[in-house]
Amino acid sequence: YMLKYLLGTKNGVMNEDIGQVGDCKPEEAEWVDEGAIGKLDLVTTLDFRMSSTCVYSDIVLPTATWYEKDDMNTSDMHPFIHPLSAAIDPAWESRSDWEIYKG
Repeated sequence: YMLKYLLGTKNGVMNEDIGQVGDCKPEEAEWVDEGAIGKLDLVTTLDFRMSSTCVYSDIVLPTATWYEKDDMNTSDMHPFIHPLSAAIDPAWESRSDWEIYKG
């Protein structure tokens, strides 16, 4: 069974397995060393820069940067939620993630 989609994260296509580099995989998880082999039907990426995932994507949609969108920021270092307000409008054809998702 080949994957039908890929959740794009940092280095979503060309990644380095941190567990093999630092040998720090959690013991509670069941790990599969070999990934699925095949070609995805479609790879769509939302990014504000041309990352390595964008290079391998069929469609790249420009998303707003941190200063161009309303957002909420959290951290596991403290119990606070930081609401962030857009400082400027998105440049050119870029939109916030929410605007892209809702169509």
